[in-house]
Parts: sequence; C-alpha cells; structure tokens
Amino acid sequence: MARLANLALAHLVVRLRPLHRALRAASARRAAATDRLVAAGAIASAITAGHVAAVLDELDDLVVHVSFSTGPAADTADERAVEAELRARAADQDWRLPLDALASDLQLTDFELEALLWCAAPELDAGFELAYAFVLDEPRRRRPSAALLAGLTACSLLDRVERRAALGPYGALRRRRLVEVDDATGAFSLSPAAAGLLLAGDGDPRDLFHDPDAIERVAPTVVTGLDDHRFGQVIAGIERGEVAVVGAFAPRAGTRRDVALAIASALERPLRRWSTTGDPVACASLLGAVLWLDVDADVPEAVVERITAARVPIVITGAQPWRPARLLEAGGYAELAIAPATLASRTAAWQHALPELPPARAHDIAARYRFAGLEIRAAAAVARTSARLMTNGEVVTPAACLDDACATVAGGSSLRYATLVTPRRRRDDLVLEPSLHARVMDIAAFYRARATVSETWGFAERLTSGGGIKALFAGDSGTGKTLAAEIVASELGLPLLKVDLAQVVSKWVGETEKNLAAVFHEAEDCQAVLFFDEAEALFGSRAEVRHGTDRYANLEVSFLLQRLDEYAGVAILATNLRDKIDAAFTRRFHLVIGFPRPLEKQRQQMWSRVFPPATPVGPDVDLSALARLDLTGAGITSAAETASLLASRDGAPCVTMTHVVRAVARQFQREARILGRSELGPHAHLLHEGA
Repeated sequence: MARLANLALAHLVVRLRPLHRALRAASARRAAATDRLVAAGAIASAITAGHVAAVLDELDDLVVHVSFSTGPAADTADERAVEAELRARAADQDWRLPLDALASDLQLTDFELEALLWCAAPELDAGFELAYAFVLDEPRRRRPSAALLAGLTACSLLDRVERRAALGPYGALRRRRLVEVDDATGAFSLSPAAAGLLLAGDGDPRDLFHDPDAIERVAPTVVTGLDDHRFGQVIAGIERGEVAVVGAFAPRAGTRRDVALAIASALERPLRRWSTTGDPVACASLLGAVLWLDVDADVPEAVVERITAARVPIVITGAQPWRPARLLEAGGYAELAIAPATLASRTAAWQHALPELPPARAHDIAARYRFAGLEIRAAAAVARTSARLMTNGEVVTPAACLDDACATVAGGSSLRYATLVTPRRRRDDLVLEPSLHARVMDIAAFYRARATVSETWGFAERLTSGGGIKALFAGDSGTGKTLAAEIVASELGLPLLKVDLAQVVSKWVGETEKNLAAVFHEAEDCQAVLFFDEAEALFGSRAEVRHGTDRYANLEVSFLLQRLDEYAGVAILATNLRDKIDAAFTRRFHLVIGFPRPLEKQRQQMWSRVFPPATPVGPDVDLSALARLDLTGAGITSAAETASLLASRDGAPCVTMTHVVRAVARQFQREARILGRSELGPHAHLLHEGA
C-alpha cells in the first residue's frame, strides 16, 4: 500500500508543477500591482486619487484588454513523460492513479481536476498558503477562494464565469463532497475522503463520492405498457417548452422508474431524484437534468408550489394518481397512461434484455412472469452472472440460468404475512387418479395460455377480472391439496406463497382487510402462486346482519372477492369444508377439484415412493398389506418418517415391518382411530411387538 501511496504523491507533484509556475506568475503580477499602488501614493487605511487611478489601470486588464490571469497552466513534454511512466507503473500493479480514477469514474472536467490540485497543494506544503494569501492580497486568507480557483488560469472572462458556476453548490466538486467550503470565509479545502484518496490512494471514487440523487440512465429503455405515440407527443411537448410536468402512475415501482428513465433517455438528459435537501429544482436546472419525484405519501404544500413554479422537466410518479389542482391550474401538465404490460411487450422486453434468448423461450418466460422492464433487466443480469460462474470447460448460456434468476428477482422482497416456499416436488410426486391428476396440471397449462387467450384471442374485452387463474381444492385433511399447490408452482417455475392466517386475521376493525391487501401486494411482487390453506376461515359464507360484527365480517368477504378478481396470477384455495365457502367465490374459480381419500391402488404407489432412496428398507416390509390400510398421503408420509425414527432409535440396520406397523398404529392414534389386528392380516402379531 505504501508503494501505491508513493505513486499517488508522485503524480500529485508532477501535476502541481505547471500550477506552481502559474502561481509564481500570479505572485509576480500581484507584486507588480502592489509596487504600482505604492508608487501612486497608497497608504494604509486611506484611499488616495493616485491609488484609485492605479486600481483603474489594473482593471483595464479585465475590461479592456481581457487579460487578467496567467493563462492555462500548461505542462511540459518532460512532465508528460513522467506522468506516462507513473501510469505505466500503476497499471503494472493493476491500479489506477487517483486523479485518473476521479476523472474517469466521476467524469470530472480538466478545470475540476485543477481545482482539486489547488486545494491539495497546501496539504503537501504550507508554503502554498502564503502564496495564496499574497496573490489574494489578504494575509489572513490562506486557502484558495472561488475567485482564485476560477480566475488564476482562466483564458477568458466567459471561462472565468463558467468556472465560478462549476464551483457552486451544485457543481460536481461540492455536490459529490470532494471539497468543503468554509461558510464564514468562502475558503475551499479538500474533504477528508478526497485527501485520503489523493494523498494515499485510499478508497474507490465510486464509493467515496457517490451522488445519491443521480440515477444512471439506461438507454434505450423499454417500458412495458406505455403507448409509443402518446410518449412521443409528450417528449415533443417538453422539447417545445409546452410541457414541464409529466404524470405517470402505476402500481409497480419498477415500471415507474422505467418511465422516468425513458423520458430522460429520449431527451438525452441526466435523471435526478427529488432530494429532500437543498433545492432539487435549482440543481436539476444547472445540470440540465430531468427531475423525478415518486409520490408515496402526503406532499408538503411548499413542494407543490416549487413544482408549479419550476420550468425544468419534472416526472411525477406514484402507485396512485396525484394531481393537485394548483399544479394543473398552472398549465404545462401532461399525463402518460400506463396499461398493464401485454404478453407481446414483455416478450419484446425479454428479447431486448437478452438478445440471444430464443423467441419461444422469451414467450414462455414472459407468459409465466409478469415482470416490468426493471425486473426483466435485473433477471437478465443475474442470469449472465450465474452463467459466467458456472462456465467451466463447458459454456453455460444465460438462458440456462434464467429460471433461477427469475426466482431470485421475484423472491427479493421481504414478506410479513406469508411464507415463500421454493417448490421441490414434481408432478410424479402427486399420486391421484389420472383424470384428477390431469385437472391439477391444467392449472399450470391454463396460466401459461391465459395471456394468449386474453390478449391475442380477445377475451380481455369480455372479462372484468384481472386475468389470473383461480382454483379451489376441497377434500379431507392430508389428501394432497398442499402438495398439489406446490406442484402447480413447480410446473410454472414460480415460488409458492403460503398465507399465514394467524398474521392476517385481526380482531381490530379494518386491520384484516389491510393485511389482506398487503398479502396480494406481496404476491404480485413475488410473482408467486398464492395459496390459502383452510380457506373457509377467510372465504366463508356471508351471513345475515344481526350483530355489528356480522357487518364487518361481510365487508372482509366482499373485499376478498374484489382482490381475488383483480389478482393476475395463480390463486389456489384449499379447504376441508367446501360447503362453507361463499357461493360468490365458487363461480370465480376456473377449476374446482375434489381430493378424495386415496384408494388402495394409489396407496400402493404412495408406499412404494414414500421412503427416500437413501433409507435402508428391509425386505420384510409388505407394501401390499400396508396399502390395504385406510391412510391419506400425509398419513403415509408421517408413518414412514416415524418408522425410520424408530429404526434409528433402536440401532437397527434397516426399517423393518415391525417398525412400520408400530408407526402406523401411532398414526391411527393421532387421527383418533384404532388400528385393528384384523386389518394387518398376517402381520397382526407385530402390532404390540416391542412397542
């Protein structure tokens, strides 16, 4: 690290050489001016006629001859050679010289780098402070001022004025906190972070001097759900000065951000967030930027007034429309309608983000995931990173990693009212009668096809719902309803979001609806298959209003009806009591599937698959005899696990029929039933053996 610090210091020194010459020339000019003033009879604490005449002669340099500085601080060929050698030595160590890193990463101008050098000089030697004080003709001011920095090497009056603007509060040096300014004296100095970087090479400029309100512009930006013709009209209106404020409202945060990026890209301007500090409008105006305000709470009246008076392009977004009358009255307001993204627009966005993605693959992923542009770009970036990490001898394409990448992006939000489950079971794990099994698989097939039927075939014009797929699973506990929901999610490559009723249902009026709204919002963000187990607790029949609580219970059911209609994904409700589900929900289901208790044939299949391959199962385990016992799939799984635990506890080399019979007996007890000896046939003697 010391070697790198030596390189940083050596680079500072070589870059200071031309500035040192400029400072020497400025000192000579100041000395000559002082001599002229003394010769004109200037004395302390007094202004004489000769003094004024000499000062006016000096101002001729500014007003008449426009020669008021030492001119550019030009470096010599030898200095350029030394600098090139230092860069080569830094490159050999896979390092960048701090000044070069600042120029590249923060896109600083030559003058801004020069100003940093003027501020860094006193850190190397206090002698520079004396020189600054002499040039400024102010013995007490020993740090460079804005006037000194702007004028010392300026080439023209305009150059000096532009430099003063660059040194203002919204210039890069102060906005990124590279320099600090003393409020009392106006003196400039390096910030501690800048001093550490320039003098010792500590840190990375992108981390140290990040501009929190600047948004990297992604161009060209594809915005799903945006009308191109209307967008072009709004952009033309901004360019003609007829539009100053654009409103765009959508529930998905990624879509709102994409709209702001698209407007900035079309105008070829930077994009900045509305800052709560300073004057964001003034900053955007000086930088020629588009200003973005995302409204998610009450907006102070002062902000409304500032937006109304502004003439810089401002994009206002939010989950819900925000249109204060004062803003509309001022004129210059236009709105962009954002429709739900179509399958075609999402497919195009995927192909834009991953041009190598086959069209059929892009269509399939767009049908399954209702991502906006931001999420699509995020998933593409994750897939590319995964592909690079997995490539080892054999090339792995981003398309091969896309499902996992989409799951990563979809599961990125925090959950409060539900549990996100990554499906591990596959369709073969669900043992049902073939026609029933096919109906469960239809849920995934219907969801894949829904966009084509709704958009391409025109059914969206005849439906008032959100276009999702809703299914009801009814049957006894343990018959495979939860497993079927997981397998539907697995078929679609989506996570399963299991609603936690304990977190959702509240005794306080209005809280349950609020929590349910959050559940559906979480499901939209996660792109998940939404699963309500024991759904009768929430979706029960509405009752005649006899008590005050009946009214609020009915309101909860009505709210659920509305939200279920609006949900655009897959929603599955499971219940043990189908008759308790409100009839208004039943007609909204695309599929209502009854899960019967398994027959002997299905139980035989379940027993044959229930033990994992690594579990040692003895040859005496009679699957045919076990299949004759009336157990559900969940009961069989529980009994198999208990049998394995008993075998391990006993130190047995494998799971025997004795362990299984004892485990089945315990399962019957849990279900409040008694396992009769007659049901076990030839294995009845094992029922109490070693129990």
